[in-house]
Amino acid sequence: MGEELGIDEKEVELGDQLAERSKDHLVGGREVRQVEKYFLARIPAAAVDPARASQPDNIREHRWWPLAELNTTADTVYPLGLADLVTGVLEHGAPVRPVVLAG
Repeated sequence: MGEELGIDEKEVELGDQLAERSKDHLVGGREVRQVEKYFLARIPAAAVDPARASQPDNIREHRWWPLAELNTTADTVYPLGLADLVTGVLEHGAPVRPVVLAG
């Protein structure tokens, strides 16, 4: 969270793991597999500050999305399937096992 959102992880209580995804890509000319795990966490909007991020160079924009807009946007939002995941969690609670998300 500190890497991209500028949030001190020690101040966030993580809930259930909701999803994960893995992606192969090149880093410094070497192929690596990146594994991301997504957890439920509730934080105040003011806690997000990309200016405090440890790797802000990859952040193009951040904002809070109303779920209806996230479900209907033509923009590509990563991880793919995020809107469906959030909708499912709000309607049915956390999944029994983490959902595997696409690239």
